[in-house]
Amino acid sequence: MTAMMKAAVFVEKSRIELADKPVPDVGPNDALIRITTTTICGTDVHILRGEYPVAQGLTVGHEPV
Repeated sequence: MTAMMKAAVFVEKSRIELADKPVPDVGPNDALIRITTTTICGTDVHILRGEYPVAQGLTVGHEPV
């Protein structure tokens, strides 16, 4: 069974949803950390408004606290 995590994903303009995504694979030079709190940045706001085009399913909220 694949380990899953919750992620805020871009669905469409003005819509971001919480979704289950697989935990990423970790290579020999990587670290896997558990994020318990995160926030959005200015780029995420532009994505939400449709001002910065991205693919559906993009994980947003890359600012760990």
